[in-house]
Amino acid sequence: MAEAFASEAELVRRACKGDTEAFAELVGRHQDYIYNAVTHLVGSSPDAEDIAQEVFLKAYAHVKGFRREASFRTWTYGIMLNCVRSHWRHQAKRRDRAHWAAGGGDDPPTGEPAAPDEGPLENLARAETASAVREAIGELKEELRELIVLRDIEGLTYEQLVEALDIPMGTVKSRLSRARNALKERLKAEFAWEVRPQPSP
Repeated sequence: MAEAFASEAELVRRACKGDTEAFAELVGRHQDYIYNAVTHLVGSSPDAEDIAQEVFLKAYAHVKGFRREASFRTWTYGIMLNCVRSHWRHQAKRRDRAHWAAGGGDDPPTGEPAAPDEGPLENLARAETASAVREAIGELKEELRELIVLRDIEGLTYEQLVEALDIPMGTVKSRLSRARNALKERLKAEFAWEVRPQPSP
């Protein structure tokens, strides 16, 4: 297929002019990255599939307005973040409604997303460690979770993070530092608990 050998710049140029085959080839090249990022952010595979599909539907709807100042991948990550944030807001509203329907009133939920389901993370040797890392990422504040996933799992550069998140470089660096420290503290607590000696009978 000719599109498989076309440069990304050429595919983007054609997609911006309405070429659906060029856009489909771009989706094929980037869908795994997007799905992987969404999975790490929301945890649930069915939700991740729906969100990833929504990302590319929105990308297709707006590709003619893509100004090509950033790479297609970075631009798509920006759309993905908007979709994930919308999902988190809806999740928080559902939890709020469930909480109040159950009679809760004195201790309302925080609005933080639930920790994702445990599951393997790529490139980690032990499944137990993978589950602990994934759960710890899911416990981070949303804005910190985004940085960890996009930088340390997806491998975006600082410049790409600035474009995808639409925040200044200084904010990216300080927020990423906070995210890594928070993740390290959670993992330290997790593994310290696992190896804590049991009291004598």
